[in-house]
Amino acid sequence: MKVIRLSFKMSEHDLGIRAKQAGKFLKKGDKVRIEMKLRGREKALKDFAKEKVQNFVEILKQSVEIRIEKDLKKEPRGLTMIISKK
Repeated sequence: MKVIRLSFKMSEHDLGIRAKQAGKFLKKGDKVRIEMKLRGREKALKDFAKEKVQNFVEILKQSVEIRIEKDLKKEPRGLTMIISKK
């Protein structure tokens, strides 16, 4: 399993670069765990963080067919999701 860490303040371009890297992992057959750590006041803006993760998944779907193994889940320090190739 490979881990892709996203940041709360990450730009669209950076999301695209991380999606490209995640696509390489998925094409090799690895599962990918998407993590977004939330610190301090970022925890109060969970909806914005969820949108950013969903946006990342949409960018990734353009290059690779994916299957969500574990839905987006709130954990004590942020959000996580596990995806794999269809």
